[in-house]
Amino acid sequence: LSELSFDPRSEIRQSALKVLFETLCNHGHLFSLPLWERVFESVLFPIFDYVLHAIDPSGSSTSEVNEVETDGQLDQDAWLYETCTLALQLVVDLFVNFYNTINPLLRKVLMLLVSFIKRPHQSLAGIEAANATLPNFSFLGSGNFVTVNHEHASMAEDDRDPAESGSHDNLESPRTQNLYAYLSDAKCRASVQLLLIQAVLEIYNMYRSQLSAKTILVLFEALHDVSLHAHKINSNIILRSKLQEFGSMTQMQDPPLLRLENA
Repeated sequence: LSELSFDPRSEIRQSALKVLFETLCNHGHLFSLPLWERVFESVLFPIFDYVLHAIDPSGSSTSEVNEVETDGQLDQDAWLYETCTLALQLVVDLFVNFYNTINPLLRKVLMLLVSFIKRPHQSLAGIEAANATLPNFSFLGSGNFVTVNHEHASMAEDDRDPAESGSHDNLESPRTQNLYAYLSDAKCRASVQLLLIQAVLEIYNMYRSQLSAKTILVLFEALHDVSLHAHKINSNIILRSKLQEFGSMTQMQDPPLLRLENA
Protein backbone atom coordinates (compact mmCIF):
# COMPACT_ATOMS: atom_id res chain seq x y z
CA LEU A 1 0.00 0.00 0.00
CA SER A 2 2.86 2.34 0.79
CA GLU A 3 4.45 1.75 -2.61
CA LEU A 4 1.12 2.19 -4.38
CA SER A 5 0.68 5.57 -2.75
CA PHE A 6 3.02 7.04 -5.40
CA ASP A 7 1.54 5.18 -8.35
CA PRO A 8 1.24 7.42 -11.45
CA ARG A 9 -2.55 6.98 -11.39
CA SER A 10 -4.32 9.36 -9.02
CA GLU A 11 -7.17 6.97 -8.16
CA ILE A 12 -4.73 4.21 -7.16
CA ARG A 13 -2.65 6.61 -5.06
CA GLN A 14 -5.62 7.89 -3.09
CA SER A 15 -7.20 4.47 -2.60
CA ALA A 16 -3.92 3.04 -1.35
CA LEU A 17 -3.52 5.89 1.14
CA LYS A 18 -7.10 5.51 2.35
CA VAL A 19 -6.79 1.77 3.00
CA LEU A 20 -3.32 2.12 4.52
CA PHE A 21 -4.36 4.71 7.08
CA GLU A 22 -7.71 3.06 7.82
CA THR A 23 -5.81 -0.13 8.61
CA LEU A 24 -3.39 1.69 10.90
CA CYS A 25 -6.21 3.59 12.65
CA ASN A 26 -8.28 0.44 13.18
CA HIS A 27 -5.47 -1.69 14.57
CA GLY A 28 -2.96 0.84 15.88
CA HIS A 29 -4.14 0.48 19.48
CA LEU A 30 -2.58 -3.00 19.44
CA PHE A 31 0.84 -1.75 18.30
CA SER A 32 3.83 -1.35 20.60
CA LEU A 33 6.18 1.64 20.27
CA PRO A 34 8.89 -0.46 18.52
CA LEU A 35 6.31 -1.63 15.97
CA TRP A 36 5.09 1.94 15.43
CA GLU A 37 8.70 3.03 14.90
CA ARG A 38 9.05 0.37 12.19
CA VAL A 39 5.78 1.50 10.60
CA PHE A 40 6.92 5.12 10.42
CA GLU A 41 10.45 4.33 9.24
CA SER A 42 9.59 1.59 6.70
CA VAL A 43 6.04 2.41 5.59
CA LEU A 44 5.16 6.08 6.11
CA PHE A 45 8.35 8.15 5.82
CA PRO A 46 9.40 6.45 2.52
CA ILE A 47 6.23 7.87 0.93
CA PHE A 48 7.50 11.38 1.58
CA ASP A 49 11.10 10.52 0.70
CA TYR A 50 9.86 9.80 -2.81
CA VAL A 51 8.06 13.14 -3.02
CA LEU A 52 11.03 15.12 -1.69
CA HIS A 53 13.22 13.54 -4.38
CA ALA A 54 10.60 14.16 -7.05
CA ILE A 55 10.32 17.88 -6.29
CA ASP A 56 14.05 18.49 -5.82
CA PRO A 57 14.62 22.06 -7.11
CA SER A 58 17.89 20.95 -8.69
CA GLY A 59 15.90 18.89 -11.14
CA SER A 60 17.82 15.74 -10.35
CA SER A 61 15.90 12.51 -10.14
CA THR A 62 16.76 9.10 -8.78
CA SER A 63 16.43 5.85 -10.65
CA GLU A 64 13.56 4.99 -8.32
CA VAL A 65 11.65 8.04 -9.56
CA ASN A 66 12.32 7.15 -13.18
CA GLU A 67 11.04 3.62 -12.68
CA VAL A 68 7.74 4.88 -11.27
CA GLU A 69 7.18 7.18 -14.24
CA THR A 70 7.41 4.57 -17.00
CA ASP A 71 3.67 4.84 -17.75
CA GLY A 72 3.86 8.58 -18.21
CA GLN A 73 5.22 11.67 -16.57
CA LEU A 74 3.89 11.94 -13.04
CA ASP A 75 2.47 15.41 -12.44
CA GLN A 76 4.62 16.41 -9.49
CA ASP A 77 2.58 19.48 -8.55
CA ALA A 78 -0.60 17.39 -8.51
CA TRP A 79 1.16 14.85 -6.30
CA LEU A 80 2.29 17.54 -3.89
CA TYR A 81 -0.95 19.47 -3.60
CA GLU A 82 -3.31 16.51 -3.66
CA THR A 83 -1.92 13.15 -2.61
CA CYS A 84 0.99 14.40 -0.54
CA THR A 85 -1.11 16.96 1.31
CA LEU A 86 -3.64 14.24 2.09
CA ALA A 87 -0.89 11.90 3.28
CA LEU A 88 0.55 14.57 5.59
CA GLN A 89 -2.90 15.23 7.07
CA LEU A 90 -3.39 11.50 7.67
CA VAL A 91 0.04 11.16 9.31
CA VAL A 92 -0.75 14.04 11.69
CA ASP A 93 -4.20 12.59 12.50
CA LEU A 94 -2.60 9.20 13.13
CA PHE A 95 0.03 10.74 15.38
CA VAL A 96 -2.58 12.64 17.40
CA ASN A 97 -4.82 9.56 17.79
CA PHE A 98 -2.00 7.42 19.18
CA TYR A 99 0.03 10.17 20.82
CA ASN A 100 0.20 8.44 24.21
CA THR A 101 2.13 5.58 22.60
CA ILE A 102 4.09 7.23 19.80
CA ASN A 103 4.96 10.63 21.32
CA PRO A 104 8.73 9.78 21.19
CA LEU A 105 8.38 10.14 17.39
CA LEU A 106 7.26 13.77 17.69
CA ARG A 107 10.59 15.25 16.58
CA LYS A 108 10.75 13.08 13.45
CA VAL A 109 7.19 14.01 12.49
CA LEU A 110 7.94 17.71 12.98
CA MET A 111 11.13 17.40 10.90
CA LEU A 112 9.06 15.81 8.13
CA LEU A 113 6.77 18.86 8.09
CA VAL A 114 9.74 21.24 8.20
CA SER A 115 11.38 19.44 5.24
CA PHE A 116 8.34 20.38 3.12
CA ILE A 117 8.14 23.92 4.46
CA LYS A 118 11.71 24.56 3.33
CA ARG A 119 10.91 23.48 -0.22
CA PRO A 120 9.82 26.15 -2.74
CA HIS A 121 6.12 25.41 -2.29
CA GLN A 122 3.54 27.41 -0.36
CA SER A 123 0.97 24.78 0.61
CA LEU A 124 2.39 23.73 4.00
CA ALA A 125 3.53 25.66 7.07
CA GLY A 126 4.80 25.17 10.65
CA ILE A 127 6.55 27.12 13.39
CA GLU A 128 9.99 25.42 13.47
CA ALA A 129 10.95 26.61 10.01
CA ALA A 130 10.58 30.35 10.61
CA ASN A 131 14.29 31.09 10.41
CA ALA A 132 14.88 28.69 7.52
CA THR A 133 12.38 30.53 5.32
CA LEU A 134 13.46 34.15 5.84
CA PRO A 135 13.23 35.92 2.44
CA ASN A 136 16.70 36.55 1.05
CA PHE A 137 17.56 39.51 -1.19
CA SER A 138 21.35 39.36 -0.89
CA PHE A 139 21.61 38.26 -4.53
CA LEU A 140 20.92 41.85 -5.61
CA GLY A 141 24.29 42.87 -4.22
CA SER A 142 26.19 40.68 -6.67
CA GLY A 143 27.90 42.19 -9.70
CA ASN A 144 26.04 39.96 -12.14
CA PHE A 145 22.63 41.42 -11.46
CA VAL A 146 23.96 44.97 -11.29
CA THR A 147 25.27 44.37 -14.82
CA VAL A 148 21.88 43.18 -16.00
CA ASN A 149 20.37 46.33 -14.52
CA HIS A 150 22.84 48.58 -16.33
CA GLU A 151 22.15 46.79 -19.62
CA HIS A 152 18.44 47.62 -19.36
CA ALA A 153 19.13 51.17 -18.17
CA SER A 154 21.53 51.98 -21.00
CA MET A 155 19.10 50.62 -23.58
CA ALA A 156 16.33 52.82 -22.18
CA GLU A 157 18.55 55.89 -22.27
CA ASP A 158 19.49 55.29 -25.90
CA ASP A 159 15.85 54.67 -26.93
CA ARG A 160 17.00 51.72 -28.95
CA ASP A 161 14.58 49.52 -30.83
CA PRO A 162 14.36 46.27 -28.84
CA ALA A 163 14.38 44.25 -32.05
CA GLU A 164 17.57 45.94 -33.22
CA SER A 165 19.43 46.15 -29.93
CA GLY A 166 19.06 42.51 -28.96
CA SER A 167 17.23 43.31 -25.76
CA HIS A 168 15.25 40.12 -26.14
CA ASP A 169 18.49 38.22 -25.83
CA ASN A 170 19.27 40.16 -22.66
CA LEU A 171 15.88 39.29 -21.19
CA GLU A 172 16.52 35.63 -21.94
CA SER A 173 20.11 35.67 -20.71
CA PRO A 174 21.17 33.25 -17.94
CA ARG A 175 21.74 36.20 -15.60
CA THR A 176 18.22 37.51 -16.10
CA GLN A 177 16.77 34.02 -15.73
CA ASN A 178 18.70 33.62 -12.50
CA LEU A 179 17.29 36.93 -11.30
CA TYR A 180 13.76 35.70 -11.97
CA ALA A 181 14.55 32.50 -10.05
CA TYR A 182 15.94 34.38 -7.04
CA LEU A 183 12.99 36.78 -6.96
CA SER A 184 10.54 33.90 -7.23
CA ASP A 185 12.26 32.17 -4.31
CA ALA A 186 12.16 35.33 -2.17
CA LYS A 187 8.45 35.87 -2.89
CA CYS A 188 7.70 32.22 -2.15
CA ARG A 189 9.52 32.46 1.18
CA ALA A 190 7.54 35.57 2.11
CA SER A 191 4.29 33.75 1.30
CA VAL A 192 5.33 30.77 3.41
CA GLN A 193 6.17 33.07 6.31
CA LEU A 194 2.69 34.59 6.15
CA LEU A 195 1.33 31.05 6.45
CA LEU A 196 3.64 30.44 9.41
CA ILE A 197 2.30 33.56 11.13
CA GLN A 198 -1.25 32.38 10.52
CA ALA A 199 -0.37 28.96 11.98
CA VAL A 200 1.14 30.55 15.10
CA LEU A 201 -1.96 32.68 15.65
CA GLU A 202 -4.23 29.66 15.25
CA ILE A 203 -2.15 27.65 17.73
CA TYR A 204 -2.21 30.53 20.20
CA ASN A 205 -5.94 31.23 19.87
CA MET A 206 -6.94 27.56 20.13
CA TYR A 207 -4.63 26.50 22.96
CA ARG A 208 -3.91 29.76 24.79
CA SER A 209 -5.13 28.44 28.15
CA GLN A 210 -2.89 25.37 27.88
CA LEU A 211 0.30 27.14 26.81
CA SER A 212 2.97 27.86 29.39
CA ALA A 213 4.76 31.21 29.47
CA LYS A 214 7.88 29.43 28.18
CA THR A 215 6.00 28.08 25.15
CA ILE A 216 4.43 31.46 24.40
CA LEU A 217 7.90 33.02 24.50
CA VAL A 218 9.09 30.48 21.91
CA LEU A 219 6.25 31.57 19.61
CA PHE A 220 6.95 35.23 20.35
CA GLU A 221 10.66 34.93 19.56
CA ALA A 222 9.91 33.19 16.25
CA LEU A 223 7.53 35.97 15.20
CA HIS A 224 9.91 38.62 16.50
CA ASP A 225 12.74 37.26 14.31
CA VAL A 226 10.48 37.33 11.25
CA SER A 227 9.37 40.88 12.03
CA LEU A 228 12.92 42.15 12.55
CA HIS A 229 14.12 40.57 9.32
CA ALA A 230 11.23 42.05 7.32
CA HIS A 231 11.84 45.47 8.92
CA LYS A 232 15.53 45.28 8.01
CA ILE A 233 14.69 44.52 4.37
CA ASN A 234 12.02 47.23 4.21
CA SER A 235 14.40 49.81 5.70
CA ASN A 236 17.16 49.07 3.19
CA ILE A 237 16.92 52.07 0.84
CA ILE A 238 19.63 50.73 -1.50
CA LEU A 239 17.89 47.39 -1.89
CA ARG A 240 14.53 49.06 -2.49
CA SER A 241 16.02 51.34 -5.15
CA LYS A 242 17.52 48.34 -6.95
CA LEU A 243 14.15 46.58 -6.93
CA GLN A 244 12.53 49.74 -8.29
CA GLU A 245 15.12 50.00 -11.06
CA PHE A 246 14.22 46.51 -12.23
CA GLY A 247 10.66 47.79 -12.45
CA SER A 248 7.83 45.48 -13.43
CA MET A 249 10.22 42.54 -13.67
CA THR A 250 10.11 42.09 -9.87
CA GLN A 251 6.33 42.48 -9.47
CA MET A 252 6.93 43.42 -5.84
CA GLN A 253 5.46 46.23 -3.78
CA ASP A 254 7.60 48.90 -2.17
CA PRO A 255 8.71 48.22 0.53
CA PRO A 256 8.96 44.58 -0.62
CA LEU A 257 8.05 42.90 2.71
CA LEU A 258 5.58 45.47 4.06
CA ARG A 259 2.72 42.99 4.30
CA LEU A 260 4.94 40.49 6.13
CA GLU A 261 6.22 43.11 8.59
CA ASN A 262 2.68 44.30 9.31
CA ALA A 263 1.46 40.76 9.91
